[in-house]
Amino acid sequence: MNNSVVGAVAELYKQWILGATMPRSPVLPNANFHEHPARNYNLKNKITHHYLQHEEEQFGINLGWTDDGRNETGDKVARWFFTRNRTSQAPIEFGETIALGNGEKPSFLKYEERTFGINLAFSDTPIFEWKILGGEKGSPVNTQTWIALYNEKGGECLIYFDRTVGADIGWPSSKTWSDQLGDLIKDELKQAITDEVKKDAVRQLLLS
Repeated sequence: MNNSVVGAVAELYKQWILGATMPRSPVLPNANFHEHPARNYNLKNKITHHYLQHEEEQFGINLGWTDDGRNETGDKVARWFFTRNRTSQAPIEFGETIALGNGEKPSFLKYEERTFGINLAFSDTPIFEWKILGGEKGSPVNTQTWIALYNEKGGECLIYFDRTVGADIGWPSSKTWSDQLGDLIKDELKQAITDEVKKDAVRQLLLS
């Protein structure tokens, strides 16, 4: 397998910046949205330049995008938090299994197959099936850092994906993902993004 291609695809998975409007600092765990308000973060996407937020949808999971990517908007939607399955208050680490929550009820995202939209649903209780990837395994995750959000149950990274129905998020296995990358990558790379390359790129991030 061409390592340069795999590495390029792994970089494409690093679509999210945590705390885009915050000073660079370690990302800390939060048991729930209200416990430590300073530990709630916004999630800005590299493709849309907008923030992922809770949003009522007619079909699929209730997630969507803000209308703009301004700092003021980011501050308003800083509602994402990370819960760990132990009491340690140390910074969240790359490669650590955590739960991903949002400041609505139910809060926690989990992998779940559904008819419309991305295979995600909300849960009242923490579901420990997420990892933050893109840095050295075991090192602290910081705000102002581009990261990948990996779901262990689905075995893929969360990405922007333009859908006809449901929230515009998806997985790399979504059939037309590489076609949607537009000017971000060269045509040669698009043609090289096979299913095996997608899997190898996840393995590379997991082993970092």
